[in-house]
Amino acid sequence: MPSEAEELARLRAAVEKLSVQVAHLQQRIAVLEGRALNTEITAQPVSIAGLKRESERLESRLGLTIVNRIGAITLAIGIIFFFKYAVDNAWIGAAGRVLLGLIAGLILIGVAEWLRRRDQQVFSQGLAGCGLAVLYTSLYASFSYYQLVPEFVAFVGMVAACALATAVSLRYQNPAIAVLALVGAVLTPPLLRNGKGQPWLLFPYLSVLDIASVAMAVRRRWPVLHAVTFAGTAILFLIWASWPPNRTLPASLFWLSAFFLLFLLTTIWSFQKQRQTLTLVLLPLNTLWILIAAWVLLGESHAGVFALFSFLLAIVHFVFAVQSTPTRGLYPTLYVGAQACLLVAALRVLASWADAHAVAANRSSLLSETDSVFLAIYAVVMIAIGILRSAALERIIGLVLIAIVIAKLYLYDVWLLTRFYRISAFVALGVLLLAASYIYSRFKDKVDVLLTGKQEPGR
Repeated sequence: MPSEAEELARLRAAVEKLSVQVAHLQQRIAVLEGRALNTEITAQPVSIAGLKRESERLESRLGLTIVNRIGAITLAIGIIFFFKYAVDNAWIGAAGRVLLGLIAGLILIGVAEWLRRRDQQVFSQGLAGCGLAVLYTSLYASFSYYQLVPEFVAFVGMVAACALATAVSLRYQNPAIAVLALVGAVLTPPLLRNGKGQPWLLFPYLSVLDIASVAMAVRRRWPVLHAVTFAGTAILFLIWASWPPNRTLPASLFWLSAFFLLFLLTTIWSFQKQRQTLTLVLLPLNTLWILIAAWVLLGESHAGVFALFSFLLAIVHFVFAVQSTPTRGLYPTLYVGAQACLLVAALRVLASWADAHAVAANRSSLLSETDSVFLAIYAVVMIAIGILRSAALERIIGLVLIAIVIAKLYLYDVWLLTRFYRISAFVALGVLLLAASYIYSRFKDKVDVLLTGKQEPGR
């Protein structure tokens, strides 16, 4: 057993050791507090410096990029005005004007390349875009205004100019020049043929252009190219379909379906690669466009074919929605598109039934009431399915349809329906809306799933 003196000595040693550790900890705390104080003192100057850099960056963007682009456009317009002035004063002939335009365009592109190699990236991009615009305009004028070359030669030349613009955009890593090239490529057929092109020449060209532009959009992460090529193809098809001599039904439906599937597949592939919102927006736009184009082609004269076409579109959307379930964002977009196509097909069938069974005086009232009641029934069914499956998407679709029905009832039906149809519409829709409300009340616990944002797995 240790003696009392030994125990006392041991306790003193322990106290001294603890005192040293406490002093060391106090020194470290003082150092840390000093650093924190210095950080707080220097935070404001750093923030001010960051704001200053951001202001300088904004000034550079305004002074360099935007002014450069406006200057390039202004220069191109000035060159065009100069040519017009030269024509009015008979200074040069038609061939001389085209030749000067081609030379001016190539010189501008060459100067832009010379500046790019000297690190004048933004300035050279604007100059290159100006040169490409002048080159394209000169090639177009060689056929459309002066008839100096055959149409085929002008077409090849304009496509070559667009290919050159694509190469320049890749060299400069600039999507704006790529958009310029794509717009020129899309405009070439209507500029040369005024919308009267043969489908077996025009549409294969657009198909190749669409595939190439989408591949470039994915590879370079320039989704704007995908949007531009979709818009160009959709507009050109509608222009072509609106021209009466072009409206051969089999060829029109074939190419309409081909373009729809092309954009559906490329959009899904592009979104899976990059997950960009702009690409996903193209899916509902593709659905809307094909429904409008099909109506332009078929219309009232082929109502049954239009309904069948819309129903087939719904099936295609459902199939791709099921296949894309693991990809977040694709499933709801495709599923809503399928429901929209199905509703369009059903409403078209109801319209045909109303035309066949109603007298002329009551046809519009019967059709309007039938549409409203059908949409309300469809909404109640979707809500019930959504509650049974604990799926928020179906419930949301049902609620949206109910909102549409209510708006239609109070903004349209109440004013334009005849007395009998107005009364029956309000009674029927009132019952259906109460039924929807009862479903929500009866299955309140499951409805809470929607409020918490919980969905079934994979949705």
